[in-house]
Amino acid sequence: MKQPIQLLIFCVFSLFPFFSSSQCLGGQVMVDVAVETDSWGYEIFWDLTPAGNGCGNGTLFSFGNVAQIGCSGAGLQTATGGNGYGSNTTINETLGCQTIGDCFDINFVDDWGDGGATFTITIMGIEQGPFVGSGTGNVFNFCVTVPFINNVGISSTDYEYTQIPLSQIGNIIQDGVITSYGAGNVTGTSMNIEVIKDVTSVYNMTSAPQNINAGMTSTFTTPSFTPTSTGVYTIIYTSTINELDEDLLDNTWSHSFEITDSVFARDNGVNDLGGIGIGGGFEGHMGNVFTISNSQFLTSISALIDNSTSNIDGKTFELEVFTLDGSGTPTTLLATTESKIINDANQWYDLKLIPSLYLIPGSYLLAIKQDTSYQQQIGASSSISTNGTCWVSWTNQPWTVSETFNFDIAFMIRANLNAVAGIENNIPGLLKIYPNPAQEFIKITNLEIGSAIEIINSVGQKLVSFVTTAKDVSIDLTSFKSGFYTLKSTSNKEVRTSKFIKN
Repeated sequence: MKQPIQLLIFCVFSLFPFFSSSQCLGGQVMVDVAVETDSWGYEIFWDLTPAGNGCGNGTLFSFGNVAQIGCSGAGLQTATGGNGYGSNTTINETLGCQTIGDCFDINFVDDWGDGGATFTITIMGIEQGPFVGSGTGNVFNFCVTVPFINNVGISSTDYEYTQIPLSQIGNIIQDGVITSYGAGNVTGTSMNIEVIKDVTSVYNMTSAPQNINAGMTSTFTTPSFTPTSTGVYTIIYTSTINELDEDLLDNTWSHSFEITDSVFARDNGVNDLGGIGIGGGFEGHMGNVFTISNSQFLTSISALIDNSTSNIDGKTFELEVFTLDGSGTPTTLLATTESKIINDANQWYDLKLIPSLYLIPGSYLLAIKQDTSYQQQIGASSSISTNGTCWVSWTNQPWTVSETFNFDIAFMIRANLNAVAGIENNIPGLLKIYPNPAQEFIKITNLEIGSAIEIINSVGQKLVSFVTTAKDVSIDLTSFKSGFYTLKSTSNKEVRTSKFIKN
């Protein structure tokens, strides 16, 4: 009448998914049973009893077609559809919190007499089975066993930069998360954080203790720590409990990064994707977001060009700087670097900004520009990423974070900052403005009398317009918002421009 059933081996996504254990007392764990039916689900009945009792004796739970089959209904072929389990489906039954070490029987009964169910028991992420029902019925025995009674593990979040200038550094201590992976409740759980600079310990702190129930997770914090010198920093997180931890392999978590004089990087230096491009014939950008915490000059931008998937020797490229809008999306172009010619594979190029760009606190996108003449091949690290910081755009595709396209990466584009650099006002064609940055006013010198003066904001709006009657003029900025502005002077001889910052 019926075809033999197919066995289903359930996939274990994680060794210890203990969320269901969180409601159990110490020494107990939640036990679940997955039942896979065949094309006649209504023919199945089973109950759970203490081991050795037999079907119907001391029954703890009963499932399936309880009304029409029961323990005595094996092979009678009297059950009808519309009762019990559905056909060709998997039903998850919860047996509740059971004491570790107790043993039970699954007493399976089939009304038709040819079997038709597969049982898989899950205890703290560990599967027992599958047990395959056959004939008129079977008895399947299992005991509640767990890998650990007392065990915790710790994790944290990587610092988002692999290199960061000392001028931009702040607190480097992240929260730690400790999870109780064992069957028992643990007490006195603490997190210790140690910071190693190069080979020397420079910070050590232990959190206040907490108690954590089985399967639960707690967040731990300690006082902040801000480094004061350059070097390689390693942050080590360690978890401890009052009880004897039965698995020490997950009690430590660490990561490292470098504090530099000037280099700002999100990539780890490993170009493992063979170069990323938008696609031939498209114009667009690919870049990383960097957050400036203290005002500083951006003097140049570095990029690794892969140049291995196709030969792009002799092609030129530029890098550009964009501001972000209130939603964090790149918006206004601030500056473009000098051009460089590509001449080798897997080579870093350093492109200067002339003049250097003064960045006030905020977030900026540094991106490589691709035109329609060839497909760019920017290097990218796939083993490190921070959501919301890697952006792409191309023809008819607005700015979008890379993870939208299933790319969790960091482009190999780096910012180079210089705290002592100045805005070069002595380059031919530039107006001489000071102070720059400014707060209340700017003074412009060496103007040609009769020149038309304009001040334009970052979105192209003209805020000031007048004709000068003197060689040196001052302009009141108290009504201006903080940001970047362009000053333009037009005379019969030439047009000169320069940028300035209003803090």
